[in-house]
Amino acid sequence: MLLTSNGLSEPVVLDALVDLLDRPIGESRVVVVIDAILGFPGDSSTLVEHLESLRSLGWAEFDVASLFAGPRELVASRLRSADVILGYGGSDLWLAHAWSATGLAPVLGELLEEKVYVGWSAGSMIFTRALPRWAESFDDQDELDLFGLAAVEPAVPLFDWIFLGHLGADWMPHDGETWAARGAARSGSTVWFIDDASALLVRDPQADPVVVSAGRWLRIGPDGAVDAQG
Repeated sequence: MLLTSNGLSEPVVLDALVDLLDRPIGESRVVVVIDAILGFPGDSSTLVEHLESLRSLGWAEFDVASLFAGPRELVASRLRSADVILGYGGSDLWLAHAWSATGLAPVLGELLEEKVYVGWSAGSMIFTRALPRWAESFDDQDELDLFGLAAVEPAVPLFDWIFLGHLGADWMPHDGETWAARGAARSGSTVWFIDDASALLVRDPQADPVVVSAGRWLRIGPDGAVDAQG
């Protein structure tokens, strides 16, 4: 797994993906799951730009899918035919719900054993066992309300730690690090907070991730204190 904040725009992150695949991008097939963004109204230009940027990497096959695009087995066959499953950004809560509501969460669990998964922002956040406490821990009840969700379970429960992206981004609140530290303490979970030039490489869900970075990252302990950074 390669859990990114901003996709594959950084050479160091793209190199990490090629290493995971053990083959060139041009010989690999990708399916981009875009459900996390589909619930938000408004201009979709950024989504289109990001998809074009991904497509321009030169994949052997470039598929874009919604988990709700058809019968479960039809969508599952598209996931199985890819070498890389890429979970695009948007709402982590809706994306986790979509995997469960469509009955495709078990399929994802199987495919994680044999495929490469790339998360992009929200797509990187759906595997923590702390997800049911996300809204309370990180003051995000509005997003649950927006999508009419009472609670959300992880798509596949793999980690006790929490992924946060976009450290230092212009649009993040100026007190983003304080927000992340408060969320870590409220949830009682370690938080990995990385910027858009970084990613977390996961080969064993039981072990700590490996940071791949040309930028900045923080590891915040369950007490809310930074215990590692780069």
